[in-house]
Amino acid sequence: MRRTVTALTAAILIFFTGAPAANAVFGTASTPTADPGQGSGVGADGRSGNIITTIETVGKPGGATPVSKPDGGRKPVCTYQGDKIPCTSDDGAWDGGCYVKALDPEPPKASAIWQGNEDGLIVTCTPPCEQDADPMGNSTCAVAITQWVPSLPGAPDPAVLAQRAVDQMQLQPIEIGIVPEDEPGSVGIVGMPQWMWVNEPGPTTFGPMTASASAGGHTVTATANVDKTVWDMGDGNTVTCVGPGTPYEDRYDIADSPDCGHRYTKQGEYEVTAMSYWTVEWEGIGQSGTIPVNLTNSTNIVMGEAQVITQ
Repeated sequence: MRRTVTALTAAILIFFTGAPAANAVFGTASTPTADPGQGSGVGADGRSGNIITTIETVGKPGGATPVSKPDGGRKPVCTYQGDKIPCTSDDGAWDGGCYVKALDPEPPKASAIWQGNEDGLIVTCTPPCEQDADPMGNSTCAVAITQWVPSLPGAPDPAVLAQRAVDQMQLQPIEIGIVPEDEPGSVGIVGMPQWMWVNEPGPTTFGPMTASASAGGHTVTATANVDKTVWDMGDGNTVTCVGPGTPYEDRYDIADSPDCGHRYTKQGEYEVTAMSYWTVEWEGIGQSGTIPVNLTNSTNIVMGEAQVITQ
């Protein structure tokens, strides 16, 4: 069997614009006014114990510095109000204004916090606590904000991770099953039914196939399936088959294939090409999309006239 294998992978180019600093994502929060009637335990600035309940503007006005990316492969340096801070914490990844983390589990899509959106994700924006912020040595912490965002600030491009997941799948063209057989000395009869099918379909040749790719603590999962196989019969005709087709058995005699067949009208040698059309659906980091993958295999069969074959 002579086989030609080509892979034509076309990723949908989707460009996601990550939100910049948290002040651009979340806007400027209002500052609650303390109730003077609450007693001496709460001051006019809303201070109570070690926690300041005032929601401050998140971002540059607070003295935040975005993550710097030094050259030479060194680790990034994150600072807040001139002090170095960890670039990641239990509250998420530092984006220059706060630690951002996706809520898990997410609120139901019917919740008002989604603002009617279907894509994106719900995150918390948590500013770091300021150590020794007053003469008593108490720490002050701004209140975290929870809000919908179209994409996670600082997250990798999910389309890139999706393509990486596809590469890990190692998808293959179908193994061609055909009658008449594509073996030396095998000759089919013009006018008799041809049967085509996917020989021994599996996850890598017909699906479903699932793989994931991760980066920076974020994961995208992709699942691939063959939607259809288009057979170029080499005589100017094509046959589109949905599903793997039905393998031929002797008991079928001269019956037509129930789902994937053809009849030749002239004798000769024909190159039969089968192109499988995959659709890869991916989802992650608040986004989703599809990637088409087309894989091709081919073989040769010989068709002859009945009177020539019987002489």
